[in-house]
Parts: sequence; C-alpha cells; structure tokens
Amino acid sequence: MQVVERQVFDIVALNVVSSIPDFQAQDQRNRKFQLRMLRQAIERSPEELQLIVGEVLGLPKRKQEELAKLLRRTTLSAIISAAKLVADRLDFLAGLETMLFDAELKKHFKERSQLHRILADNTWVFGEEFALTVDDQSLTEVLRQCLKATGHEIVVNERVKRVDGTIGIVDLMLSRRVPSAREDEHDHLVVELKAPRVKIGMAETSQVKGYAFAVQEDERFRGVPARWTFWLVSNDMDAYARNEVRQANCPEGVLWESQDHRSRILVKTWAQILHDCRTRLKIFQNELNHNADRDASLDYLKQTYARILQGTHSTGDAEQEDVPGQDVDADDLVPSV
Repeated sequence: MQVVERQVFDIVALNVVSSIPDFQAQDQRNRKFQLRMLRQAIERSPEELQLIVGEVLGLPKRKQEELAKLLRRTTLSAIISAAKLVADRLDFLAGLETMLFDAELKKHFKERSQLHRILADNTWVFGEEFALTVDDQSLTEVLRQCLKATGHEIVVNERVKRVDGTIGIVDLMLSRRVPSAREDEHDHLVVELKAPRVKIGMAETSQVKGYAFAVQEDERFRGVPARWTFWLVSNDMDAYARNEVRQANCPEGVLWESQDHRSRILVKTWAQILHDCRTRLKIFQNELNHNADRDASLDYLKQTYARILQGTHSTGDAEQEDVPGQDVDADDLVPSV
C-alpha cells in the first residue's frame, strides 16, 4: 500500500510542478508546504485535509493576518497544543462534575482508587501555582518532602502521628515557593479528599484538624520555614460543619487558623472548586467558543482514565468509606520505631 501511495504522490506531484509555471520560483517553505499538503491528502483522510484548508481559507483577512503574525512568533503545533490544553481542561471539569454530582455515577465513584488518582494528574484544579510533591503518603513522608524542598538534609526515621497517637495519611500534598526575603520559604497545600457521597461533618473536620495540629505541634515541622494550608473537600457539608466555617471575624470557609497565621484549615465544596476553575478558564473558553458537552466530556474522562474509572457505571459494591482516625497504610502493620 505504501508503494502505491508513493507512486501516486510522484505522479501527482510531477503534474503539479508542471502545471504551475512559477512553482519553482516560489519560496522553498511554500513549496514544501504545498507538497506536504498534497502528501497528507493522499496518505490520510481527504475530509480532514479539506476541513483544515477550508477553515484557513475561510478566515477573514484580519484573522489571516493575525494567524500569520502568530506563526512568526511560534509554531502552528504550539498554537494547537495550547488550544487543546484549554479544551481538555474544560472537558475534564465537565466530566468530573458529572461524576461527582450524577445521582447514579457518584455511588460508584471511589475516593482513593479513582477520584484521588485522576486528581493527582490534574493538580491545576487546586491552583496553577501548585505542583504535586506527595501523593497518598503518611505525614512522615510529607515532612521528608518538605525538608527536601527547602534544602534541609535531615533524616526522618520516626513517623509523624496525630495528637491522639494515630498515624495520619494525607491524600495530596502540593507545594510552591513563596516570593519572600527568605529564599527557602515554601507554601504547602494538603488536600484531604472525601468521596462525593460523604457529607463533611464533625468526624471529618476533626480528622483534618488532627493533621494540622500534628504539623503545628511537631518540633521538626516548626524548624521548617513554611506555611501550611489544609483543604477538606467533598460535595457538601452538614449543619455542624457549615456553622464551624461561618465564625465571626473569620473569612467564610476557614475552619481553623493558628495564631501566627502560618497554618489554617479551609473546608471546600466541589461546587466552589469547579466554579473557581471555570472562572480562570472563562476568557479562553470564550475565545475558543468551546462548549463542553456533558456526554462528550464524560466520554473524554472515561477514555482518558479508562483503567482508573472502570466500574463507575456499574452496580458493584461501593468502596468502603474513609473512617476518620482509621487511615491505614502498609507501614502501620508493624510497630512504630
């Protein structure tokens, strides 16, 4: 088949060259472009080529000039990649929203093995400034990574425990350098995720407070120049939690803040997070004229994370809910040293 395609290309290319008197006089880049388009038409789908050429030729003169200026500053491939990045994020948000709030789908949307896993690859949801540094590790590993990020060569052998003596496991830790006079100072965001069916209440707020207080009280953390923010995230919260995050002289959403303002806990709902993400992407969405269709976005999410999201549309048993104070990892099966 490739031999036939090559023979067809040679015949057509020869006819093109002979039929266009000034072909050889054209700029080399233009000649390569024309021959490349010809090859695409033969090797690939003519419909795709017609669509691309038709869109470009159909641009108003002003838009053609804008495209030409862009191509002098960057490549068409880079322009496509940037547009695809925004479109993919919009599709991701629409698909995630469906998974979180659809009455049937959220029953089977597992916290650790599914929600956690896809968010680990999309930490931009929590803010563009954060880069993933720790994923599903004990607070001891959080400390190790914190020390590593700030250049401290300290060996941590003893695991970090909550105030009640249990070992804490955080879902996501995100870190960024804070512009300040101290070059080694960092901000850390610790995200405690709950399955969409779990409503945030007293047990959940107590759990995240245990993490924050462990950081606040551990002398090893106090020696590290960093600010800590803890997010507790789920679809909804009960009346107890809503009252806790609506305290006088405190911004709404703040569950607790240390006296030195270097540690605080925020309770976030997915509706708030998704709204913030869409607000950041709104201007790009308008320029792209992109509409994130519900079904298409859900298909995008399931295709992109097919191995992770297997079973979310089935009627299998739901994942065991996260029980505050009973987080377990492999290291917890042996006595603490």
